[in-house]
Amino acid sequence: MSENGLFTSTVTLSAQPDRMCVKGGAANGEEGFPLSLDMLLILDIMLHEHDVAAAEAQFTAVRRAPLAVDAQAAVDELSYSGNTCSIRAQRGSVIVRDDRKMAPAADLTAQSRSTRQVLRALGMRRNLSHDLETANFRGLFTELQERGLLVPSVGELDWGQLRRLTPICPDFGISRGTPIDRHYLNQFIAEIRDLVQGNVVEIGGNDGNKDVYGFTRTSGYRGLDIREAPGVSLVGDAADPGIIPADSLDAIIAFNVLEHTARPWQVVDNMWQWLRKGGRAYCMVPSAQRLHGAPEDYWRPFPAALREMFGAWSEQTVYQYGNPMSVIASLMGVAAEELDALELSTYHPAYPVASCVVARK
Repeated sequence: MSENGLFTSTVTLSAQPDRMCVKGGAANGEEGFPLSLDMLLILDIMLHEHDVAAAEAQFTAVRRAPLAVDAQAAVDELSYSGNTCSIRAQRGSVIVRDDRKMAPAADLTAQSRSTRQVLRALGMRRNLSHDLETANFRGLFTELQERGLLVPSVGELDWGQLRRLTPICPDFGISRGTPIDRHYLNQFIAEIRDLVQGNVVEIGGNDGNKDVYGFTRTSGYRGLDIREAPGVSLVGDAADPGIIPADSLDAIIAFNVLEHTARPWQVVDNMWQWLRKGGRAYCMVPSAQRLHGAPEDYWRPFPAALREMFGAWSEQTVYQYGNPMSVIASLMGVAAEELDALELSTYHPAYPVASCVVARK
């Protein structure tokens, strides 16, 4: 998981004789929240790190290591009255100031950057302890996020070109490159390419898509659509069970189809009827995409909906693609080429752009 822009706000911590706590700057304004050594270590790391997986690796390594000499020396040089000070932490910097007298601020940025242990050293000076013998990095990270310590403060967000009431491209991003959901569909096709074989029907597609998708193991490939069109061998409604003989197919493809049917569960039941025993259905639905008719747009099925619709099948595997950034890109019409590989490939379970399923009869 990658989180660009973490800890971009200015957060002030208060170092008291026996504790470290939030003094101000958290997005939700929660002052006085006490911080443990492990929380301080995470904050110190996230001042300089954008990638959460890399941060977790650093957390594990630093937590097991003795306190760095540079960090200890920097803290030992602080001689503030009453042993109290404020720590101003923001992206890439740590500044310490005396709370009780007008002393020059101490810049500990270099020590923080090289050791990731300045805040930890300040906490150890106050006899703070670790949360657990085996720390739960993800749990502590989530708590810090929810308390507003790893996100921009309210009013500090930079909306940039996303602060607008119209999409950047109203046509899914096609004017700029590859739509985000199409990028994820291509990933799904790569996953299933060697599985699709035998006598195949694609609902909402055409006969030529066999070559477009690279399904080279099929013995027959026909497109089914509700209207006559070049390359469409079967004309009819997928909600009608009688348009294809029962037990006659080895595979069914349905990409961007189920959301356009008023009763998608009925289409799924028809797929089961049309497939031979052991046959498979390969489906993709958008979970975050602008409304579009073809002829009508009814649903945005999520992964749980796919598991429910295919629940009676003998096997089912659900694939989910997307994260907060790619959801925004999909809805705003930003193209896949405008995101980097990490921004596209990172998975967040609560933010699907595309949901797919492979189900076996």
